Amino acid sequence: MLKKILAILLGLAFLSFVAVQYNDPDPLVWMLIYGFAAIICFLAAFNRAPHTLLWITAILFITGGIYMWPEKYEGLSVGGGDIRNIEEARESLGLFLIALVYMSFILLDKYTARNRNAAEQAQKRKWA
Repeated sequence: MLKKILAILLGLAFLSFVAVQYNDPDPLVWMLIYGFAAIICFLAAFNRAPHTLLWITAILFITGGIYMWPEKYEGLSVGGGDIRNIEEARESLGLFLIALVYMSFILLDKYTARNRNAAEQAQKRKWA
């Protein structure tokens, strides 16, 4: 249940990220990225996102985040440095965030499965 609630909330958050990308220098790219992230979150909420898909996309987003990382990190707020470095840092962190979300879904599934197995074993011992 926790995963379902978390996945829906994060899917809605990623949809809100889509909405605020209109003033980005490359809005279509980031609208598609965050839209894709939202769809995967909604699929994960209803156990329709296989772990293979989550792992592959998480690795792709981590790779993208590393690739996009600015040569010189100057923070995230405008006025703190070169706007290009700031924009690249924000974009990288957005990609890392998506990867972290996907990996958390995998971990929550594993945790739930482990607890379910432990409960089933306890039930079997109770009736044995």
